[in-house]
Amino acid sequence: MRLFRVVPKSVSPFERFVRAMALVAVVAGVVWAFEARFSRLADRYAAEETISDETRSLSDADRGELLRTAEDLKARFGLELVVRVFRAAVVVPELNEKTVFIGISTEGKTAKVVLPPLAAQALGPDFVGVLERDVLAASLATAQWQKGLRAAVDFLEQELSGLDAGEKK
Repeated sequence: MRLFRVVPKSVSPFERFVRAMALVAVVAGVVWAFEARFSRLADRYAAEETISDETRSLSDADRGELLRTAEDLKARFGLELVVRVFRAAVVVPELNEKTVFIGISTEGKTAKVVLPPLAAQALGPDFVGVLERDVLAASLATAQWQKGLRAAVDFLEQELSGLDAGEKK
């Protein structure tokens, strides 16, 4: 008596082949479904790593635009963008030499920008001050920090693109 006999010997070779291919198709379908499910989860976790909003005030459009800009910065310049919106004080996480950090405190009305060393050197010593003071702090003062955050990220990308195009600072 054989315990693991799946297909009786009496069926034709063609039927055995069809059954084996159906089994392979079912296994492939399950593998595909798991891959699709977990790739969406990985994308969601990557987005949460890039943008964190304690106040839950960023709209989906703002979040999407920030994510597109983050992907563009990664593709064109090799820079990671980390955006954090805090209720209280801004806490700068541990960063590597390729990470741009933009932190905003909505209650404290403060902003902190940290650029990687090479980008900071290329953009000049007053660039971070311009972003913090003129773009982010001004938008926090008028309670339109979402627009200011998008403007700051766009301004950063434009300045880096200008450097990439050969404009001198």
